Amino acid sequence: MGHFLRFAVLIAFGVLLLMDVVAVDPERKNDDIHEFTVYVMPTLHPLSWESPSALYKTMRKCYIKTIGVKDNYLLGHVAVGFNTSLLPDTLLIAQTSGELKEKLDLIFKHKVGYAIMGAALQGRIESHEELRHKLDVYAKRNKLAFIRYKVSKSAAKRMLDFVTEYSAKMNEHYAPSDFYGGAFWPRYHQEGAGCSAFGMALLDLVNLLPDEHIKEWELNVNIPMKLIGGKFNKGKKVKYSTIRKTDSWYIGEGEANVDYVPYSVYEPSIMFDWIMEKRDKQDKTYLPIEENGVPGLVFDATQIDFDKDEPFFTERSEPNIFIEHYKKRIKLAPDSVRMMKK
Repeated sequence: MGHFLRFAVLIAFGVLLLMDVVAVDPERKNDDIHEFTVYVMPTLHPLSWESPSALYKTMRKCYIKTIGVKDNYLLGHVAVGFNTSLLPDTLLIAQTSGELKEKLDLIFKHKVGYAIMGAALQGRIESHEELRHKLDVYAKRNKLAFIRYKVSKSAAKRMLDFVTEYSAKMNEHYAPSDFYGGAFWPRYHQEGAGCSAFGMALLDLVNLLPDEHIKEWELNVNIPMKLIGGKFNKGKKVKYSTIRKTDSWYIGEGEANVDYVPYSVYEPSIMFDWIMEKRDKQDKTYLPIEENGVPGLVFDATQIDFDKDEPFFTERSEPNIFIEHYKKRIKLAPDSVRMMKK
């Protein structure tokens, strides 16, 4: 079952949902309600994606200012929650990375540079204790917002079924949820997820990720290949001075995965600002609400149509060097993978 899946929750429709989640609200007032909530936690200090240099400088500044802050997601975070009669209790779920040592080794030992943005890392499903505590902490910091979607029973079931499949073993060693990375899209076959990608994939499953969200929440850059190092670029070691001097992302007609690597991410800080702006504008579709002082929006999606027969997973059509290395990795036994990290 994987070391991170400590217990199972029995879903009313008879499927064993393998997740590291627990009840957060044992009293449900309305058993006919089906709600899906996206919780967004921005960075504690702003990051600039204007250029590789700007990102490096603002990331370094953010790290220095928060190095002593407990319960901090350096890059922000996205978690999701279910409140549905299909489950015995309300649930919190989030995808996160695993050991910090793996990241530090890639950055400082192997000097992979901006390859860290897309490298496949150990991942896990966060426990309730972590998520509930962190949500409370971020709420007190005024760094928490949410969007609550009222969905149909069939939509809630589809999302829960997806989580079951995503958490299940894809081979004798691994489940997709065992891996975390910025290059992943969890609706691609056998791929893990970043925290925001996991939440967005669930929305995508039930036609709740419209072009507006993709355009305004998704950040796209082309990483120059000179900033990609380690096993992703012939063992090249990227110097920090090179990053600091790179004042623009790749621009031109070069070849993907040769001259640059395309990178996309749903940025939690951008999503947070979008929620707050919608509240200020008093949007007629996304209605402002508050829950225990936390600002949010509510959207009635009960009448939104979606393809119930669409496969959960599809094959990735465009090549990506991060995914190519990941595919090689998941074919290895766990002991072999650990040896590769040393």
